[in-house]
Amino acid sequence: MKKVVAFDLDNTLWDVDPVIIRAEYAMESWFEERFPGFDALYPFAVRQEIRNALVVEQPALLANISAARYEVYKSALKQFGLPTEEADSVAQAALSHFSEWRQKVDLYPHVKQVLETLHADYSLVAITNGNADVFHPYVGIGHYFDFALRADQVGVAKPDSQLFEMAAEKAGVSAEHIVHIGDHPIDDVAGAAKAGIKSIWFNRHGARRWNDSWPLRSDIEVHSVLELPAAVRLLLS
Repeated sequence: MKKVVAFDLDNTLWDVDPVIIRAEYAMESWFEERFPGFDALYPFAVRQEIRNALVVEQPALLANISAARYEVYKSALKQFGLPTEEADSVAQAALSHFSEWRQKVDLYPHVKQVLETLHADYSLVAITNGNADVFHPYVGIGHYFDFALRADQVGVAKPDSQLFEMAAEKAGVSAEHIVHIGDHPIDDVAGAAKAGIKSIWFNRHGARRWNDSWPLRSDIEVHSVLELPAAVRLLLS
């Protein structure tokens, strides 16, 4: 019987904050080279204000962070004075540049070792609300995964159970033959539970305490990726 291990990506296989910080610095230089003064007028805080306003107008952007970033770039460029068509093409180019930097992740220690171990016995898939591409050469672990479901590509985001149900259907297994691993108590743990899927809460270094306001507990909590193979075997035995 086929069994599946689903992974969240950001803050489960790598720390996402340094990745985004590097990518944002790269974008500052990218815009400044092409449109001097743009970044001074539209720094990160101002772009966040634009994003918040756009989300109110277009709630679907909440589940599509790539589209949201593109819309922010386009809106800011139009306010900067670019004609609509030029703002559109520049925003697309900017998003492509950001996306390249977005893939330059630094895996947590032992991630490749653990994926190699799990890959020997299980099908591995990715389920993410982010826009990291697990198959990108910069990430370097795509050969372990059968497929990835990204919220920005399928139009629904965790903790919506649809994303987990889609993964089960695509993998060709029932919910009891999947375990999902992730760092987020709501998006990963509660989302998986709503779909009838067991979960492992990746609480790296045990840095957080479980909050009673979080609705559904994980089946197992781990503090290191090295604990994952044993935890998976226990849940999928």
